[in-house]
Amino acid sequence: MRKQSSPLMNLRKARTFNQAQFSKLIGVSQQTLSKYERGQLTPSPDMQARIAALLGVSRHEIFPTSEQVSA
Repeated sequence: MRKQSSPLMNLRKARTFNQAQFSKLIGVSQQTLSKYERGQLTPSPDMQARIAALLGVSRHEIFPTSEQVSA
């Protein structure tokens, strides 16, 4: 069974960035971005804000809080 794509991955692709381009823009390795997208690593609040600003959305649209996930 295929896992659902993350909001971060969907938004990045919708803005036509590949992982290499976007990871360079936010100042992390491609491997780190991949971990963010797969939910294996949570970016700091500052990094979440930076990513959201570059994608033009609220950080909560990309990185829901635990309350939003369980609701």
